Amino acid sequence: MKKWFLRTYLILVPGLMISCFSNEIDFEDVTQENNIDVQTLLELVNDARTTGTTCGSTYYPPVNELVANEKLEAAALAHSQDMMENDFFSHTSSNGDALTNRLADVDYSYLAAAENIAWGYTSEESVMAGWLTSEGHCANIMNSAFTEMGVARVGNYWTQVFGKPQE
Repeated sequence: MKKWFLRTYLILVPGLMISCFSNEIDFEDVTQENNIDVQTLLELVNDARTTGTTCGSTYYPPVNELVANEKLEAAALAHSQDMMENDFFSHTSSNGDALTNRLADVDYSYLAAAENIAWGYTSEESVMAGWLTSEGHCANIMNSAFTEMGVARVGNYWTQVFGKPQE
């Protein structure tokens, strides 16, 4: 049985931003491009959202599916690249920027936004399992306020950004 090591930060953006990491590390998999099957992770997220799930002790009923958003993916990719290139793991960028700054950089105007990060996972299924076993990550995934998602992986640094655009 794999041991999961989780580290959680709660920051309101206006939403939760959560982080976690795993000891399931593959140092050979180092790339500066988005090394993820976005569609697979979107399907895993939407499977959880449309069936409902329990996050910690809180049950979340089914909610609407998310759609992929290129701007959110660009923000996620920039953050994963930054973490990889500068060897750190945090919601705060190496230059001190927060998620709000990263969303402004990609011209994404939002009503609600949140970010999950993870480190060390080697597949979409394993990172999703990790996020679902963390109450805060899971709450972000199940948050009915969000309508869009972008996700990226560089090396084994994962960033998942949720949003609801301003209309």
